[in-house]
Amino acid sequence: MRPSKVFAREEVLFVAAVVVGSVAGLVAAQLLRHWVSAATAGNVALALATTVTGATHARLVHRHSIGSLLPSVAVGAPLAYVVMRVIHALVGS
Repeated sequence: MRPSKVFAREEVLFVAAVVVGSVAGLVAAQLLRHWVSAATAGNVALALATTVTGATHARLVHRHSIGSLLPSVAVGAPLAYVVMRVIHALVGS
């Protein structure tokens, strides 16, 4: 395959992964805002969006099965949230 076609394919897969992750984050924020504060819902949604983007990339590019990715998302999203909160506490924002 020509380098330009490889690059175009990679770009399309990247954009698709970001769109899927973003939609997951938006849905999570809308669902969570009924039970937690807006700030917490936003932080959880960001952590989930980041994790789902990575999982979508693994599915599209590396052909990992969805079944193998679900546990990664279940563990990765809370871990991303905790790390994000620790960094915010260290930075002071």
